[in-house]
Amino acid sequence: MSDLARRAYMYDTPRQPHEWWRSTLPTVPATPDWEKTISILERVDEGVSLVVLRGRPEAELTLPSPGTRVFGIQVLLAGSTQIALDSGPVCQPRAGALVLSQYSDQLGSEVRLPARSDMHVVDLRLSAEALLRATSFPIAERLRRRFAGGYGSPGHEGLVVSCSASHEMLKLAQSLSSTPLTDPAALRLWRRARTQELLAHVIELLAAPALNSPLTSTEHEQVLRARRLLGSRYAEDWPAARLAQAVGLSEKKLRAGLWAACGKSVHAHLREIRLEHAADSLAGGMSVTQVALAVGYENLSHFGKAFRAQFGVLPSEWKSTMTARAAALESA
Repeated sequence: MSDLARRAYMYDTPRQPHEWWRSTLPTVPATPDWEKTISILERVDEGVSLVVLRGRPEAELTLPSPGTRVFGIQVLLAGSTQIALDSGPVCQPRAGALVLSQYSDQLGSEVRLPARSDMHVVDLRLSAEALLRATSFPIAERLRRRFAGGYGSPGHEGLVVSCSASHEMLKLAQSLSSTPLTDPAALRLWRRARTQELLAHVIELLAAPALNSPLTSTEHEQVLRARRLLGSRYAEDWPAARLAQAVGLSEKKLRAGLWAACGKSVHAHLREIRLEHAADSLAGGMSVTQVALAVGYENLSHFGKAFRAQFGVLPSEWKSTMTARAAALESA
């Protein structure tokens, strides 16, 4: 076993029946930084754990290897991490990234979270048994096929890959960071449903055909920059050629990378972002005309058709429903 494996492997004793967390959760030091950073830690199902890390630690935090067969889904909403599997290269995902991890029994690993940096990570882990109960989809096989350029470890089955998280994945991660229900049983069911939905989006990503030429880590970062640009300047026109030039990537690579990340073209992804912002703005009280112009639609008819296709109702109907709902909450 390598130095990293010896240093980062968790346990030398068999797991006891009551120690459910040993199949999916890492052990972390009992330090004030960890206590402040762990926002949510919950067993959402047998062999399925949800951890939300959120904060600004004063010292670097490290996560050791789970020491067993575990499939991990991490969505970085803020900050960055460094992930090393045994003697393999270091993966360095940043905010907006999806990280998929396949651990084997004796694989050493370390995840480093930098000091004095804002961090928001949603970490979902499934034991091998839980994954089999959830789906028959060959995740480990497709992970290697889909991301041939992942960060593996020579001589081990483990693999870590990083790509852009889709808009749906980012929304699910944000929702899993919240506590929308007060009853513990209801909240557990709600989180179980959201984690299954996140797993479904991961399977959809892995089912897509592999790129003929896998993106390098630099190209992955350029795709992330492109998505951040669309997210912050969504009212502008962004043909693929302009977006590719803005991030220094070839148009072909940009199209392929964006499709790999979220299964959408540049145009479709931008439309989705615009309409999500439009829905929020309508709920906040803006008029339909104001919202259409604010998100980049000059033609109200086109805006109405696109909004209805996305949400099933016209913008005016959405605004009326949201206004009535807000009024009902205020009077309750």
